[in-house]
Amino acid sequence: MARDLTQGSIGRWLYRLTAPMVVGILSIFLFNLVDTYFISLLGTQPLAAVSFTFPINMLVMNVAIGLSIATGAVVARALGQKNHLQAQSWVTSSLYLTICIGIGIAILGILFHPFIFKLMGATDELIPIISEYMVWWFSGSTLLMVMIVVNASIRASGNTKLPSLAMMASAGINVILDPILIFGLGPIPALGVQGAAIASVLSWLAAFVFMFRYLQQNRLVEYRLPEGLMRLWQKLFTLAVPAAITNMLGPIANSVLIAWVAGFGTAAVAAFGVGMRIEPLAMIVVMAFTSSLPPFVGQNHGAGEVDRIGLALRKSLTFILFWQTAVYLLLILLAEPLSRQFSEEKAVQEIIQTFLFIVPLSYIGVGFTLLTTATINALHKPKISMKIHILRLFVFYLPFAWVGQAFYGLEGLFIGCALGNVAIGISVLVMIRHVKKSDQWQQRLLTIQS
Repeated sequence: MARDLTQGSIGRWLYRLTAPMVVGILSIFLFNLVDTYFISLLGTQPLAAVSFTFPINMLVMNVAIGLSIATGAVVARALGQKNHLQAQSWVTSSLYLTICIGIGIAILGILFHPFIFKLMGATDELIPIISEYMVWWFSGSTLLMVMIVVNASIRASGNTKLPSLAMMASAGINVILDPILIFGLGPIPALGVQGAAIASVLSWLAAFVFMFRYLQQNRLVEYRLPEGLMRLWQKLFTLAVPAAITNMLGPIANSVLIAWVAGFGTAAVAAFGVGMRIEPLAMIVVMAFTSSLPPFVGQNHGAGEVDRIGLALRKSLTFILFWQTAVYLLLILLAEPLSRQFSEEKAVQEIIQTFLFIVPLSYIGVGFTLLTTATINALHKPKISMKIHILRLFVFYLPFAWVGQAFYGLEGLFIGCALGNVAIGISVLVMIRHVKKSDQWQQRLLTIQS
């Protein structure tokens, strides 16, 4: 049964929506760290190979996230308007669309991934290892994409506990299967990096089955094609394409960064791969807010409760400022032991520590950006969100990183990344302040109802 987020304490609702997502998203990021840890036991080359795959994996996931953002926005708004049948049609049409797109991506990925990774700077020695991992990963990627959209559909109803439990279960299954499939056990052969990919696919399957049953039980999905499917797909595309492009920009930027980092050697790539996997873990609460804000904003948007939207965003930004500062201090304390967990090579450890001392403080700026754009997406304005992320990545983040590495090497690249994140955070705050000063901001939000 959908929860009514248009009534009651804003702070209490944000807590009730966000707290379960912290646990769930933490499970998913630990999922990635567990993969990284077990693969690191195979040696530096397998670790470097899988580090190359991370931006491409995120690229595919972010296509799904774009679809999930669109789905969550329209489903939450329909529920805010008390139109359950419309919400059902949106969920169903979105799932069919995701399956079609997912199959296309999987076929293209299996066929062309060696060429893509060579462009990214992977050596001939690493390509076969990358292929062992990516053929299995792409084979299950449609399932991953559908799972992400199902997750968003449930969150749009105001239920964040079930998606959290599903993510925890998925991570737990992966932790059990990873060492068994990577290193072998009894009659099960050691599959190396293939085993890590297969474990991921099986864990996605379990999470999907768990969540899909909820949609069935709450009549949020049907098997027959909804009436006016093409019209629904057109609306979803209108919202999903800018959101998907926005979410793909990050992996594209990271692909460029990896190509630059590759110029500093295999140890640098391995260390940077670890840093990229620690980064989302350090931003776990930010990611939870980006999952919990959209259903709140979407339902209040549908009900015309504009003041609640602005207050919710302000409360969220204030909390993130203090939280990310605390996270940075913790990472400084843990930098050395963390680096030892992921590599026995001194050179890799030192680069990981350098990354952790420089970059994570700037996650405050990233947090401000992500929370603001999540709110904008829920208001059915994904093009504005896309423009903000283009500004972040291609005006600040990558140019600053390029200048930094050109003058000060790998450490300069890390400093440039951090300065870029800070610059976009300040820009977002200035934009919010400007909008709040406008006497017409409530009217502008209400006109988005169409």
